This record gives sequence, structure tokens and C-alpha cells, in this order.
Amino acid sequence: MSMNVPRIFVASEFYRELECALPGKVLAPNSVGYETQQASYYSAEQSALLPFCRVAPTETKDVAETVRALTARGISFAVRSGGHMAWKGASNIGPEGVTIDLQHLNHVVLSEDKKTVSVGPGCTWHDVYTVLQPHGLAVVGGRSSGVGVGGFLMGGGISFLSLQHGLGSDNVVNYEAVLADGSVVNANMGTNSDLHWALKLGSTNFAIVTRFDLVTFPLAEMWGGGQIYDISMAELLVDNLESVTRKLVEDPTVMTAVCLAYVSAQSQYAIWVPTICLKPIAFPPILSKLKNLNPIMNTLRCTNLINLTDEVHTTAPRTPGGRVIWFTLTLKLDSQLPLELFEAGKELFEPFLKLAGFEWSIIVQPLNVGIIEASQSKSGGNPFGLITEDGDRLLFLGSVSWSNSADDGICAAKVTEYLRLTESIARSRNLLDKFLYMNYANGGQKVYEGIGNDNYNRMKAIQKVYDPDSLFHCCWKGGFKL
Repeated sequence: MSMNVPRIFVASEFYRELECALPGKVLAPNSVGYETQQASYYSAEQSALLPFCRVAPTETKDVAETVRALTARGISFAVRSGGHMAWKGASNIGPEGVTIDLQHLNHVVLSEDKKTVSVGPGCTWHDVYTVLQPHGLAVVGGRSSGVGVGGFLMGGGISFLSLQHGLGSDNVVNYEAVLADGSVVNANMGTNSDLHWALKLGSTNFAIVTRFDLVTFPLAEMWGGGQIYDISMAELLVDNLESVTRKLVEDPTVMTAVCLAYVSAQSQYAIWVPTICLKPIAFPPILSKLKNLNPIMNTLRCTNLINLTDEVHTTAPRTPGGRVIWFTLTLKLDSQLPLELFEAGKELFEPFLKLAGFEWSIIVQPLNVGIIEASQSKSGGNPFGLITEDGDRLLFLGSVSWSNSADDGICAAKVTEYLRLTESIARSRNLLDKFLYMNYANGGQKVYEGIGNDNYNRMKAIQKVYDPDSLFHCCWKGGFKL
């Protein structure tokens, strides 16, 4: 193809050819299918990008056909699974390219022996848990039911089961994936084992995964829910989080977090504390301090994984249909630092609380040595770069959302300022860790710089094996690039 050929001509030629190859699966702007997919992204900034067309594959060969056509012509594209990544361009693209939407690759098939389940990247975790729940089974999957399978697993994935079984991608025993030349391969411990290792933090660098085969684990009734507290309880609750994090090695069935948030509907700050135990035991010993507190609202009860992840999905701070930016840090364990970072945010965002739909929050949650040990125990290893010698840590998620596109510039600038401020404060106290959790990161954050030189260099070498012409590097936009 001549590089002087006008892009619109190339795209039009591609559209006609692909429509013939995949009838009914190539969606033009203004069509019902196109508009429905566009409206289904988590953030309005993603929906605002309008690709030349969208492709809606229903099987692996459709993805392979599409990839061959795109990379052969050098046409830019994005890939969307659940569409939950918030930053603009993470899984959508403008009129210069095409979006491959994997929502119809949504199969969930439990193996005959029930030890594994095959899952399509277009599923949400609600889809997966709904199939597994009647069998008393679960997987190391998302804690919010609306999160998509594909993005979660390509970024590692922290789960309610992670203290026992590591990250989500540690538990993928096989990937079916489409390479940059359109070929379809399987990657597991016995075949393409190097690719299997790299895909555990693969993002948009190696292959489009069309099937994940996941290990299942027994899980029936459990205990959990959320509590809402007055903001005056912040110091006590964050101190308790530090204490619980240190004790999680004693009880890996427990997980909790603390969210400090400005709620625009009430024009006030509040605290949300989601908590679970993988057994139907109310207030296990390491959570005893929560038992005698007086929350404003309390949904803790014995229930199941579906109900708890649905609750997280509906409760987690966000302006519905709004515009949102996330970022993440990893902090060495300390009870005062999250409070300092929250106070810094209050001061920074105070002038903007009256903007339409403006909300902001921080969530802090454990990344303890137990999760790392469980992750390292899995055969084949992983590229995360986490080591137990660094001790217990806290994951920090900062989130800002608003309603009006006219406020995009100032809100984005303030989020960047808050990111730099929180990094500076944590670094000044020698409490900033190099690891960045991909699934919480902003598009400008250098996730792969935190995995260590050896892992990074190994991933680059594997990339050259499976994409020697750098077709995905050039054409596949979004995600996080090596």
C-alpha cells in the first residue's frame, strides 16, 4: 500500500472489503449498532471518540480477519472488551481508525470436570459469576460486576480471592489469541509459554485475546457488603485499614478498603468501607474493630459473590454518564499518608465543588505480602515485579468525575496537578513505591517502568518474537505500550 494513499480512501476500501467478509458485523456511524456500542462505555470521554466504523465480531475468526485487513493496510484501530477503562482513547478511537468491539465474544463455558471455565473477553464478571454460582464455584475475577473480563485480566486483576490465589491473570491457564498477522495461537505453560507469561500484563502489546481459560475455586455463601460513615471517622477507619492490612496474612479470606469521597448530591464528604469475608462469618477477628462502630448505612450480611459485586458496581463513586479520570499510586503501608493526600485533595478541589456533577474520591486498599506470595506461587511466574521483601503496601486510586464537557480542560489539569502533588508528598516521606496497578492507571502513567528492568526487557524480547514487524505497536492504539 502506498503511504500517499489518502486515509479516507484506505478506510473506505477496508470498510467495503470487510463488510463483504463479515456481513452484518461492520457498523457504520449513525447505525443502531454503532450508536449502542458508543453509548456503552464507562466514561463519556471514551464515548465522544467516533471511529470511522466499528467491527462487532462474534467468533475468533472474525477478529483474525479484521486484524489481517487492518495491519496489512496500516490502519489504526482500538479494541474494546468491557469498555471500563476511563481515560480517553483507552479502548476507542476517532475517525482516523476503527474500533473492534468484543462484546459479542461473551461465552462462558464450564469444563466437564468443573476445574476450569472458558470465558470470552466481552463478558462482564456478572456474566461469569452467574454461570458459576449454581455450581458453588468462582474465579479470581473482578470485584465490581460491571467490569469487563478482557481489560481486567490483561492488566493483572485484583480480586476478592487474590489473597489466596494471586492476581486474576495468575490464574489463566490458557489464552486463545490473535497475533498481529491474523494468526490464531494458544498460549499456556506447554505451548508459547513465553507469550503466556507476557500476556499476564499484556495490555495492547502482544495479541488480542479471544478466550481466557480460568481455574475455578469453590465459593458458595460469603459475608460482606458496605458501610457508609461520616467523614469525621476518617482517621479511625484509615488507621483500622493499616491494622487489618498487617494482619491479612493471618486470614486471607478477608478484604476491605476505605473510600473518602465528595458526594455532589449531598454536597458533603462521606466514607464508604466495602468489606468481605469469603466465609459466611460476620466480623471475623481481624475486623473486630468495625463491629462496634455506628455507620450511617450498613449492608453487611451473608450473601453471595453476585450480590456483593453488584453492590460494588452500584456504590463505587462515579457521576452516572459522566466524565471521569483516574490515576493510581502504590504506597508503603502508613496510616497517616492517605489522610495527608486526602487533605491535599480537599484544598485543591475546593474551588471546583460547584461544577455540575463534580465529585472526587480516593480509595485505599491493601496490597499485602499475602497477595504477592499467592501470585508468586503460581507456576510460570509473572511480569509484575512485586516482591515480598518490600513489605505490605496500599493501592491508592484517585478519581475525579464531572458532567459538562466545557469543564474538561480545567478538570483534567487539576487531576494532573493532584497526581503530581500526591506523588511529591509520598516521595518526600519515602513512602512511594514504584509499582503502578495497570487497571487503575491514567493513560499518561508509565506502568511498565514499575515492573523492573529484567521483566521489561524480557517483555520487549517476547514482543519482537510475536510481532516482529511492530504492527500492533504502530496500529493498535490505546492501552499501555511497552
